[in-house]
Formats: sequence, C-alpha cells, structure tokens
Amino acid sequence: MKSTFLSHLHLPAGPRRRIGFSLSLIATLILALFLPLSLAQAYSGYPTFDIVSVKPDESVTIKVVNLPPNQTFTVRMGKIGTRAIGGIEVGQFTSGSGGTQTLTYNIPAGLKGLRQISIRMDSKPGGYFAYNWFYNTTTATATPGPTKTPGPTPTPKPTLSGYTGIPTFTILSVVADDKVTIRTHNFPANQTFTVRMGKYGTKGIGGIVVGSSDSGKGGVLEFTYTIPAELKGQSRIAIRLDSPAGFYAFNWFWNNTYP
Repeated sequence: MKSTFLSHLHLPAGPRRRIGFSLSLIATLILALFLPLSLAQAYSGYPTFDIVSVKPDESVTIKVVNLPPNQTFTVRMGKIGTRAIGGIEVGQFTSGSGGTQTLTYNIPAGLKGLRQISIRMDSKPGGYFAYNWFYNTTTATATPGPTKTPGPTPTPKPTLSGYTGIPTFTILSVVADDKVTIRTHNFPANQTFTVRMGKYGTKGIGGIVVGSSDSGKGGVLEFTYTIPAELKGQSRIAIRLDSPAGFYAFNWFWNNTYP
C-alpha cells in the first residue's frame, strides 16, 4: 500500500526533511489503523462469567473468562428475568490483554431484599456482552421463580443431612453440535441426576434425556454430555440436571465451539 502511494506522489525540490517526516507520520497512522483490526481478528469465542460468591444484600463476586482485549465493560444489575438490560450501573472495568478476571461489585440499594438478581456486562467499542444471575442469599431455596414455560409443580427444598445451599453448574467447554462439558458446584452427595437438553428458554424442563450422572461425594464435579441430534443447529441450548430427591440445576450454552 505504501509503494502505491509513493509512486503517484510528485515531490518538489526543497524541504525534503519535512516531507520525509510527513511520510513517516502517514505510515504510522496506517499502522495504527490496521493493527487493532488484526488483533481483534485474533480473538475468538465470547466472554462468559460465573458467580463465585455472594454476600446477601452486600456484594457479589464473579469470575469472567475469555475476555476480548482492550474493551471497557459496564456492569449492571437488575431484577431476575430482565437479563439486567437497562439495569442499575454498579461499575466498570477494562479487559486489558483479555483472558480471565475476578471482580466484586456492590449490590445496589434498589435491589436489596430481592431473592434473585440479574447481572450483565456490556463493552465498548466492540459490543461484547455476557449475563448471568444469582441468589441474593446464602441459603436460597430450590423452588424456581415464575417461568413462561409450563413445567412440573414446584416442590419444597429437599433436605439432606449436612447439606446446605443449592446445586449449580457452569459451562466449561462446547464442541458445536457435538458435546458440552460442565462443572458442578455444591452438588449434594450420593444423588443420581438425570440430564436433559432442550431449546433455549425452556430451562431444560421436559427436554431430551442425554444421560445420567452420579454425584458421588458431591461438591465440584465435571461431566461431558453429547448434544442430541434434535438440537443440532440450535444457536443456544438449555441443559438441566434433576435428582429423584428433588435437587436440580439448570443453565444454557451457546452451541459454538468454545474455548
């Protein structure tokens, strides 16, 4: 590109030092325009985040993974079901070189007392976003909130000696139209969970059975499941685990290869 530009530039005799400086400046500007583009093209996937811990009505700590570089994210919280779109701004952070960050944000006064809270982050200039939700309590019940998808009648929180809290899981990786790997958190021990997948928005209720998993000693576990043929081609897929004792957890994932 530089040689084409110079071949059509006719330079008069005279102040060549000043012209040389101008040409160097033009070359620098061209590099400045194209270098960020090449860096952006090197990024793949999308950012996601997990809930690490919650101090009820005080703060929430999140762990963000696969951050794109050089983005400024605005973090908002809102009522459950809103995905925090247009929610209360609780902070900002810069992704720097990208990757993983662990961050803590205060729960705003307008949301204190709510049982469940949505949290979201949006970036400029790239338009990246991610959202999640959390229980605003250390001993949340297992009864789900309202849903547009018909499902079984909510049941009381099951009891298990020595077990407290609720089971949850996060998405570790996805192979598009093939399989998904999850990591559980605070799973009760000695439970056999039936695993289902369904269309996004169903929470996996009444979904396709893709397997079962024994929780063993409970806690943190990793499982991999095959995406059923009926859901291949879907952009987002819901996944749910239920046990006969009444414990359950659900999540969803983008049907794109990640990380």
